[in-house]
Amino acid sequence: MDSETFDQLVKGARTYRRYDGEPVGEDVLRGLVDAARFAPTGNNMQLLRFHVVSADDTAEAGKVFSHLHWAGALKDWDGPVEGELPGGYVIICLPEKLAENPVRLIDVGIASQTVVLAAASRGLGACMHKSYDACLGDELGLTDAGYVVSMVVSLGGRGEKVVLEPATTEHGLTYWREADGSHHVPKLSLDDLLI
Repeated sequence: MDSETFDQLVKGARTYRRYDGEPVGEDVLRGLVDAARFAPTGNNMQLLRFHVVSADDTAEAGKVFSHLHWAGALKDWDGPVEGELPGGYVIICLPEKLAENPVRLIDVGIASQTVVLAAASRGLGACMHKSYDACLGDELGLTDAGYVVSMVVSLGGRGEKVVLEPATTEHGLTYWREADGSHHVPKLSLDDLLI
């Protein structure tokens, strides 16, 4: 892969909060985890565990969806509606005793981004959720197994237009939506970031 193709992949790996309503099959979700398992982890400990849920399993997908929180900056939007729901989820877990370990939280971030990039390479949209109800692990039986949910990645066919733009408008760095539903994401320039 050349650098231009990689740059386009990263730019396409935006947060998508509305999907095409089609389930993402378990084999695809497992493929995303398979990509993430090669990501680096602190001391190569490989302590993360993954739980995949396809929208084909309506009961389990409904449990996950009911505990997610969406788009804190969009105060008048409660999340996707029927026909826009995620097609599946990758839930990233840590052993309960390491839930707050800084190195392990970095591992979670690296794995999450790897899942999102792998999804983008397959033409899927993704949203990383760190905001969810604390009981999600209980609902899925993960707590009984000694794990806590550390990140939820919702996935699906892209159901919205995401526009990257310079962070020079009155919105500052806050993402926002146009009346046509397009989702705008301000980004600082390279010169703003270099010190």
